[in-house]
Amino acid sequence: MEAAEITERLKNVIRSTYGDRVGTFKLSSVDEATSKARQRARSQLSKEERLLVDRALVPFRDWLIERDPEAAERVASGSPAPQDIETACHAAEDHAVAQLAPEITAEEIALLEARLENGRIETIEERNQRRRPPLRLNNRHVRTMAWGLGVIVLGAGIATLASEVGTLVNVAGIAIFVYGFRKWRSDETTSNVPDVSVFRGGKIKKNGETQL
Repeated sequence: MEAAEITERLKNVIRSTYGDRVGTFKLSSVDEATSKARQRARSQLSKEERLLVDRALVPFRDWLIERDPEAAERVASGSPAPQDIETACHAAEDHAVAQLAPEITAEEIALLEARLENGRIETIEERNQRRRPPLRLNNRHVRTMAWGLGVIVLGAGIATLASEVGTLVNVAGIAIFVYGFRKWRSDETTSNVPDVSVFRGGKIKKNGETQL
């Protein structure tokens, strides 16, 4: 088996498992059974076969980075590759070793292939759905809520002098606060590259710029 063949086989696993989804790889951790299967499989490979797997993983890793525009931009700027891609490469190594080891059981093969084949990819949209934006004054919607609270306080002060005017000011303040709150709740993290991943070690600003 040639290195290019192993690389293409691993790419096909990614295509068939995750399709066109781009984002952060979420793979299961290595348990004791998988660790033992890994050690047993690797011990059966010759030095040449181990080098073959290493050579196959280099273009595979590059391909994973290229298919994720945010990761590609990060690496192009001189930063390390996202940690989830490195984790996916370790899982791919187990997958390749399982195909080469001559004397491992079907159960051991399944364990070594499971991490890469049974993971998932979390897109930036899914991340936004499970995380609320932080309450920080550099967020314009939080500032809107603060203005609303200020108007409410002002209305309370005016109400001591003119109740009708104070009531109107309070209503306006509540409306401003509710508007800001709704915008804050529905706010989404954006990126300068559409449909990209959120990776460890990086932060995407609200104005669309990537900050490392």
